Amino acid sequence: MLKLMIADDEPRIRNGLCKALPWGDMGIQVVAEAENGQQALEVAATVRPDLMFVDINMPIMGGLELIERLQNEVPGCLVIVISGHDEFSYAQQAVRLNVFDYLLKPVQKSELQAVVSKAAEVLNKDRIQQRYTQWMNHKFEDKAVTMREDFLRSWITERLTQDQFDEDHEFYQLNFQGPVSLLLVKSLGKMTINAPAKTWDPQLLEFAIKNILTEMLPEVPISAVLSVEHGFIVAISQVSDLTALHAKYEEFEHSVQQYLGVSMLLTHVVTEQLEEIPSLYHELKNSLSKENTLTPIVMMTKKYLETYYYREDLSLSEVAEQMNVNATYLSKLLKRDLGKSFIDCLTDIRIKKAIQYLNDPTSKMYEISRRVGYQSQHYFSHTFKKVMGVSPLEYRRRGE
Repeated sequence: MLKLMIADDEPRIRNGLCKALPWGDMGIQVVAEAENGQQALEVAATVRPDLMFVDINMPIMGGLELIERLQNEVPGCLVIVISGHDEFSYAQQAVRLNVFDYLLKPVQKSELQAVVSKAAEVLNKDRIQQRYTQWMNHKFEDKAVTMREDFLRSWITERLTQDQFDEDHEFYQLNFQGPVSLLLVKSLGKMTINAPAKTWDPQLLEFAIKNILTEMLPEVPISAVLSVEHGFIVAISQVSDLTALHAKYEEFEHSVQQYLGVSMLLTHVVTEQLEEIPSLYHELKNSLSKENTLTPIVMMTKKYLETYYYREDLSLSEVAEQMNVNATYLSKLLKRDLGKSFIDCLTDIRIKKAIQYLNDPTSKMYEISRRVGYQSQHYFSHTFKKVMGVSPLEYRRRGE
């Protein structure tokens, strides 16, 4: 139904217009009345009428000022002036303000019906056109998203040259500025930590993971999430706050485990050089592919350490209990598959996380120490230097 509002300072006129025609049969509903221009403007902003009868001579705010202000407040509302003023200047101003028609009181029902029917026809055509435009825009947006993903996929997998990317990336709204994060994700299917195993259709699981990841990155200036090949999912994001982005990635992984009941392999890298993305993608893919060949217990142990690395009291016995094996057996598996002890595995993960935090100049050293599971900043610095060959401060200064 079309919504009609009546603005006139005479109650008798408003009442008469309300009853003048069988509005319901014409597909019109009288939704509001107003006795002055100011009131009419306030009510119209709320009820959003499609059609409005306006008197010229009203208190507080006249009809012509009301019509002018309605163009900003309720664009698209058609105005029919119903006035007792038969002055050319009023009609001239009304034409300038694009009123639909100008009727003089007293209005004949047949004349009113003819004008309103013509207005309703225009409004209904506009609605149909708007729905068609919205439908076309929706189709175009869907197609644009698909084209954007195809473009990125071709570039990442090196089926598109860097020159081709440079030439067309602005068309796809991929104007990355400054540091860019490349995240690579691979689902582990039914493998879970402390969650019931679920059997997923691979395509449905991939779709669900992509949706969760997309929802995690709404405030990132530019980001794109897409399936690439062999079940890998990629997210490319402009980095404005590295610490916040790391937190988003951790929240994403936790959400997938919680809501989908599956675990994932994921890794990411930050680069200042956009042209490095294709080669970095292949490096990350090879790294995850190798990790995917590990025995399930070792793989899940790594995931557990990557999830709870920040806990200072994290121990081999606790992790072994979570994996439903004894500590000695788990220690042997780690040594066999990774060539490292439990402590070395945990330390490597903590140092990698610390490096991520060190890249954020706003993070203080004692904060980083605690975030990666070390209450003692001195012990953290000692361990970092043992692994990396330089202290955390020196590493930050070098900008490695």
